[in-house]
Amino acid sequence: MSQDGRPTHAWKTLNQVLPSRTPDLDYWWAFTGRHLAVMVDAADYAIEKQYEALLFHYHWTVPYMGPANLAKWKSLVNPDGTPIEYSWKWNTVHDKPEIRYDIEPIGESAGTILDPLNQLASKEMLHRLASAMPMVDVSLSDHFFATMYDHNNSKYMQEAVCGRQSPLFTTILIAAEFSRKKDIRFKTYFQPRKLGQFQKVLKIQDWEDSIQELDPNNKARALLHNFLANNPEGKLLNPFSISPDNVAPSKARMKWYFNTPHTSFASVREIMTLGGKVDRSQLTEQLADMQDLIKTVLALPSDFPEDKHVAASARYQLTVTGDEQPALMPGFVYYFDIAPGYYIPEIKLNIPLRNYGREDRGLAQSIVDWMTARGRGAFGQNYLDMLENMSEDGPLSESTGLQSFISCLLRKNGELDITTYISAKAANPEQSSKRSTRRRDENY
Repeated sequence: MSQDGRPTHAWKTLNQVLPSRTPDLDYWWAFTGRHLAVMVDAADYAIEKQYEALLFHYHWTVPYMGPANLAKWKSLVNPDGTPIEYSWKWNTVHDKPEIRYDIEPIGESAGTILDPLNQLASKEMLHRLASAMPMVDVSLSDHFFATMYDHNNSKYMQEAVCGRQSPLFTTILIAAEFSRKKDIRFKTYFQPRKLGQFQKVLKIQDWEDSIQELDPNNKARALLHNFLANNPEGKLLNPFSISPDNVAPSKARMKWYFNTPHTSFASVREIMTLGGKVDRSQLTEQLADMQDLIKTVLALPSDFPEDKHVAASARYQLTVTGDEQPALMPGFVYYFDIAPGYYIPEIKLNIPLRNYGREDRGLAQSIVDWMTARGRGAFGQNYLDMLENMSEDGPLSESTGLQSFISCLLRKNGELDITTYISAKAANPEQSSKRSTRRRDENY
């Protein structure tokens, strides 16, 4: 649908010419293809780029989304098991928004002894992409497949069945970034799973051993290691994922993700500056803007204390156990980009909005107002209309959890990169189990 509720031109055209396939593929195309069409239209992508994104989705992503009833494997990408999440990287004063998504490819043998961790489909997809697209290099992904997991399928199944391990869960995601001027870019997210590992979080040394093989003298990693070992806030950070770009290793970003239970402004400032090690012009202003963003999206009063932690909503508070995904636990998430040649990591804060229970219309309007106040409101109405068209649980004012995360990265030029992450299904406990059997032609 376009912003006024009608099908976008690209969506309507493709639905007239692309053939129907299996019921599962038709369901996922109708459900998620429509979402993507709305997003690239709202972000004002050139029409040829809209076609590129939708055709990639139809041919490459949809075939890896598994059964529509989610019976084979329940992905942790969304609370209801839907294996895709979208993101809207907000425009700056000079640049338009960018659209991305990540998926968990689901294979025919997911959760069985042949593929207990559901990784075969991801490996196949990555190597098919590398064969078809010259710019795709999966050598870093191959390295983490080899070092972050054990390779005895029988023992994985035995541990899961006997209860000596938390249940089988999502370990791999693949992200597609739809650039306006370049080819589609890809990265892989790894959440390690070792035998005998009841809790999902590996020790720091296990991560270090794997990363060091790739770049033994990385100065950014050394600075981060010192922060993790010696700073009080650093000691609370728990690593749970690493994400390399699927490009030549010398050009790849390397994002290392951590979760912390602390949610105070004081904690955010300490982590974003690595305890004062990050120091550049405009940093004070950037941190003040970030603090205001946090207050805005979490609906906090202007005088909210610097050292007070923000409590999660009782409705969405999750129990911290070995069975939960760290990214959905109470607290904040950060990544540290330790790419080759970096002396200081780039750091991004991620706030799990669904944990704080705001209704989506009010949350979206607060983000738009924050952007408008900083001269970045050009796409605000497009964003609001887009969300209305993507909401599967009625009007946006009655939806909660459609906007799942918001992230903030402090750029060296003084700007803030802001990205909103959008669920393919709103996290409404009463609705998440009611999956429709939508026919393909209902979206024409």
